[in-house]
Amino acid sequence: MDELAAKQVLLDFEIIALITLFAGVIAFALVRRRGVSEALASPDFDGYDLALMFFPSLLFLSNPMIEVMVAQNGGGEKKAEGGGSELGSLLVNIAYFFFVGVMTYGIIEWVRNRRVVELFGLKKLGLPLIVVYTILGGVASLVICAWALGGVSQVMLDRVFSDLAIQESVQTLQENQSALFIGLTIVMACVAAPVVEELLFRGYMYGALKRATNPVFAAVVIGALFAAVHGNLPALLPLWAFSILLCLAYEWSRSLWVPIGMHAFFNAANIVFMLIPSSAE
Repeated sequence: MDELAAKQVLLDFEIIALITLFAGVIAFALVRRRGVSEALASPDFDGYDLALMFFPSLLFLSNPMIEVMVAQNGGGEKKAEGGGSELGSLLVNIAYFFFVGVMTYGIIEWVRNRRVVELFGLKKLGLPLIVVYTILGGVASLVICAWALGGVSQVMLDRVFSDLAIQESVQTLQENQSALFIGLTIVMACVAAPVVEELLFRGYMYGALKRATNPVFAAVVIGALFAAVHGNLPALLPLWAFSILLCLAYEWSRSLWVPIGMHAFFNAANIVFMLIPSSAE
């Protein structure tokens, strides 16, 4: 029951975030006494982008609803052992991210006729600066989000839920000793997820929503959606804060490579921490 309740909390949280997004767009348009399309008019984004951004994002935003349906149907029971099925699921996930990435890129480049390289500042910084900012931002994210807020979140949830299971992807990684599986997990977590999620959430969604509202509102709402779609209640608060930090890094650097690098660094560090207990046995 705790697992189902946790999934339901994530779904409710996402619904509230989406309602807040739509209400915020309307409220800001009314305050400015302009229509949404006029408020969004700029060389970068316009009103159409605010609608088009939901086509690729729905593939992620549907995750909390799917998780609830699976939990209601007894999907929380431990799956049958089998490295082949785990590897197959991982390959499907990588293909899924690739599809979302191509869709997002296609909407921006082919439908909206905008250059991704220019729109997201991919040539603004040299590699040395990107590496330095990635390391500094990644370490700060680990300290603030993973350790500080992660500990607070876990203590708070322990008072409400008695037996939340460890996240399935974490458990699978810790139990699977296949070098191929671990290697593909690293590709998924440190390449596919950072590139696609930053292109969609930080690049397209944050950029379009920021034009309709303001940077603070956009960072908070997009951060809430980003956290909810990961489907892990203990990680909700840390990922929400992490997403806001990524938005701040993007605003400060004006290059999407910086949040991509921070995201990859953050995921890589967490993979190392996940593998330490199993390697020490």
